[in-house]
Amino acid sequence: MFGKNSLKALKINAFKAILVGSGALALVMSLTACGPVELAKSALMEDAFPPMPAPEVATYVVDLSGSTYPMAQLEALGSGIDGYITGDSLGNPFAETPVAPRGLSIQFVTKNSAQAPRIRLVSSKSGNDLYTYIRSSNLNMDGSKQLWNSLMQARKEIWGSPALEGDNTDCINAVVSMLGRQQLLPDALREPASIICQDAKQTSINKQRLDSFLGNPGIEMGSDVEGAFKLSLNNFVSAKAEFPTARRILVIASDLVDQRGLDLPKALSGLDSNATCQLATARAGNATSDFSDLSVVLVGSKNSKINTKLLDQVQNYWTCYLNQLGITNINQQSDLSGF
Repeated sequence: MFGKNSLKALKINAFKAILVGSGALALVMSLTACGPVELAKSALMEDAFPPMPAPEVATYVVDLSGSTYPMAQLEALGSGIDGYITGDSLGNPFAETPVAPRGLSIQFVTKNSAQAPRIRLVSSKSGNDLYTYIRSSNLNMDGSKQLWNSLMQARKEIWGSPALEGDNTDCINAVVSMLGRQQLLPDALREPASIICQDAKQTSINKQRLDSFLGNPGIEMGSDVEGAFKLSLNNFVSAKAEFPTARRILVIASDLVDQRGLDLPKALSGLDSNATCQLATARAGNATSDFSDLSVVLVGSKNSKINTKLLDQVQNYWTCYLNQLGITNINQQSDLSGF
């Protein structure tokens, strides 16, 4: 039980605490030019706003050599490429299971793979830029989620819209219209609309480059598989520098039969699995970079004119080759459906 004097002291101390707390709040408000509602809103947003998952950076290597069926290889990759270019690459931090933004580049196996172009169809930077914009817009959670969903839908709709072929202003106006009613005014929506238009237009330009190269490569076709591998790994080193936390994925649509510098049909002739692995390990050498987080997916490895026995030897060879470089996450799929 409290006595009268104790109760009186308790009330005085409580009153002093309120005065001190009020003064501190007033000081924060004066320094930040924010009212109590904005402060509370900011604190809640900081706690609840979902983080954007680390981006995924993928390279697809397409084999156009004479030992494969090139159109079958492209069909094996088809569903994977379509998902990127039509707008599924932005990611979604607000989904029940958050989805990472994704980037995609295409490389080719040719007679000299270093001469083939590397075509960057999509950059994961666009999804991150849109996330940064929404994060800085001080919307409540419902408004942020609604805007993100609208941005994803607008990216899909603008891909098939004539406005994409017009000038940048036409595209931005069209995207702002697609976004509809938001908690932000139309003028404020022009910034994310510009990011979407830039992303879609760049993808469109690079898709035309891809189609043009496939229609008329202008360089000799061949099977420099190792050259394509090395180029891809070098590009992943650069991707790691740009996106340090990115998940890196290498998808190879090839039968992997290098008949150029490695001349695998001749080199593997008469070798058992152990000898094949020893040869691959010696040729791979030592990795100069860390590739332990790199995932490799072999797609359409049976789309080949080569006999099954040699294909099995070749697959064993490349498994040991990649393992020597620290790459152990290697999977096989017939195509990228559902990947």
